[in-house]
Amino acid sequence: MAVSRSVNWALQSASDAWRIGSPSSARQRIVLTAVVTAVSFVCAAWLIGRPGYASDFAHYWHGARVLIDGGNPYRSPLPSDVNPGLDPALYPLPAYLLLAPFALLPLGVAGGLFMAIGAGLAALGVARTGLARAPVFLSAPFLLALSLGQWSPLLLGATLLPWASWVMVAKPNLGIATWLARPDWRTAAAIAVVLVVSLALSPEWPREWIDNVSHREEKFIPLFRPGGFVLLAAALAWRRAEGRLLLVLAAVPQGLFFSDQLLLWLVPRTLRQSLLLSIFSVMSFLAWQAGLETGDYYVREAVPFASALYFAALAILLSNWWSDRQASSRRAPAA
Repeated sequence: MAVSRSVNWALQSASDAWRIGSPSSARQRIVLTAVVTAVSFVCAAWLIGRPGYASDFAHYWHGARVLIDGGNPYRSPLPSDVNPGLDPALYPLPAYLLLAPFALLPLGVAGGLFMAIGAGLAALGVARTGLARAPVFLSAPFLLALSLGQWSPLLLGATLLPWASWVMVAKPNLGIATWLARPDWRTAAAIAVVLVVSLALSPEWPREWIDNVSHREEKFIPLFRPGGFVLLAAALAWRRAEGRLLLVLAAVPQGLFFSDQLLLWLVPRTLRQSLLLSIFSVMSFLAWQAGLETGDYYVREAVPFASALYFAALAILLSNWWSDRQASSRRAPAA
């Protein structure tokens, strides 16, 4: 009986876990999606296409180009003039396969289209599940993702739109958190198909990829940061999709450089909460920028400020969890 109840609540939360507030109109969906998509393309194309700028997108765009040319992206790092750290390929092969069409375009245009599609899917997902999340597009993680050409907007859209959920395979450290928050075996099956195809093309890629990512110093697990043990309190809300999401996100390695924390905007359930989290993120970003000095390793200096977003999201999660418990307690005597 206990097992049956656990399965039931998991399936129920998976069916419509992310819907908040009242449904949006078709006009609202079109307007939000169109505006976010257009602005994202213009901003990302300009930022990523700047001469000499080392965006994250340039790394996997280059890896996809190497793959198209018949080479091995895990053995062909981006040239040193835009890759001062000589970073190797850091993404699983399905990510480069997904980016293959973009690799045929100039870097700026490719980056603009990639971010426009990702941001557009995120906007469509937000419009579909609750406009209360709209402040996410004013957050520091979203703005930094545009500048870097990061995957997080696409992952946000994939989380909110089940038909696009298979793209989680491109960034598995964050994808596993979104899948566990809202388990869907159809998504797992689609990902399995993508993995089989990638292994058929290159059976050695998992080993080469793991070799490249296994000693990355800039990847952190929030739970193991100072005070990170507090994030275990998210387990109190384990039965909620956002509780599972926050707990698993806090336990996986990631870049604590704001953009990977975009998925935390799935935790708020009201416009006010989303707006407060966005304002807090911008304040944290500005505080990080104000403290930078010449010669600082700016990625590492951002870690405590990006980590703070987890504590803000936890406060929102526990506030909602406690409010629901109180409301349930008041309904019980009446029932």
